[in-house]
Amino acid sequence: MSRPSNSSSLATTDGWARASRQIGQAARKSEDLAVILIYMHSVQRSCATVGHQRTVELLEDIYLKILEMAGDNGAVERLSDRKFAMLLRGFRNRGHVSLAALKLQRIIGTTTIAEPDGPGLSATIGVVMCPEHGSDPHELLRLAEVAVLDGQRRGAATCFYETESAEQMLLDWDLEQRLADGIEAGDLELHYQPKVCLRTGRIVGAEALMRWREPELGPISPEVFIALAESTGQIVELTHFAIQRACRQLSEWRSSAPALSVAVNVTPTIIQNSEIVDTIESSTSIWGVAPEFLTVEVTENSLMANQAASHRVLTRIRELGARVSIDDFGTGYSSLSYLKDIPADELKIDRSFVMGMLSDAGDRKIVEHTIGLAKSFGLSVVAEGIESAEILEELRRLGCDLAQGYFICKPLPAAEFGAFLVATGKTA
Repeated sequence: MSRPSNSSSLATTDGWARASRQIGQAARKSEDLAVILIYMHSVQRSCATVGHQRTVELLEDIYLKILEMAGDNGAVERLSDRKFAMLLRGFRNRGHVSLAALKLQRIIGTTTIAEPDGPGLSATIGVVMCPEHGSDPHELLRLAEVAVLDGQRRGAATCFYETESAEQMLLDWDLEQRLADGIEAGDLELHYQPKVCLRTGRIVGAEALMRWREPELGPISPEVFIALAESTGQIVELTHFAIQRACRQLSEWRSSAPALSVAVNVTPTIIQNSEIVDTIESSTSIWGVAPEFLTVEVTENSLMANQAASHRVLTRIRELGARVSIDDFGTGYSSLSYLKDIPADELKIDRSFVMGMLSDAGDRKIVEHTIGLAKSFGLSVVAEGIESAEILEELRRLGCDLAQGYFICKPLPAAEFGAFLVATGKTA
């Protein structure tokens, strides 16, 4: 493949056509061929930082180095302002192609590192093989695009096209759209699992748990759609929905349970973004709920991803009057210095320790130690995963404050939970 005459411009209009012709010629000769698609990141950011012309020069430098690397056994085309295609012939096996991809990453990395003022460019590389993945030029280029997207989804710098992984990605895309439709249509709802005060036996709160019944697919596991929402950015909408809905329910339950509180789970991405503070403030104001009746639950490990940012957000949440609960406590860092500094009101002992505390001395020691540790820092303690009266009684004896679990009650839709409150008559 010859160097295009307009290679200094950011976009090459006929690059795809030239690449297709080269692939077609190799396929007709029954040559083994690797189609390597290189997708550059941060091009716009580079333009904003060092200017359009300097970015053009930087990409041109990368292009020339890739062209030199290709040599006589390969060819290179620029497909757009951020895409290059490299065709590699004469390789011995897939490992040889992997080494070529690694060398490409090094070329890009060392070229951009040498740029003193720029933000640095990086790339995701997608690879397809001819004849392994087919011989039609347009289909091979399409599959290379799929491999790039799959690599971005998996966080891989280089990704070979894999049918199973690509199918999963397409399934995720379909589920992503279904989730967006479900949010708009109101197909998601909150279920509520009661929290009982072990001293009085009264229901003092509930944990709000999101549920989704997709019209065609039926119930979707929270583990699936929460992870999907986190990766696609839809988690912002889900969190806003959960806080708004929880505040609305608190407002509706005020007459039957005026002191009831509701806890909403918040993911690592959200807890590092101060927008959640505005959401809490507006939601409690709209529904006339005192912030003290809303609790934000965050997992112990999620707080360690960016301690400074998450601590700032949690501090602001507490300044509003809302409470902060550390979920899954005991499964992560659990250091004394960590507890000393974290802005929290409550610890939740992970269910794995609670469920095994009567049969495993180690689990019981962890539960007992956690309760004592929390008390020493002025924190209340919630035990989750209660599945028997014996566990409930032992937790009461150890001085645990609150408990939740299937022995007490499973998570219920809002209407059923309201009826449960009235039927038990044991609200604070």
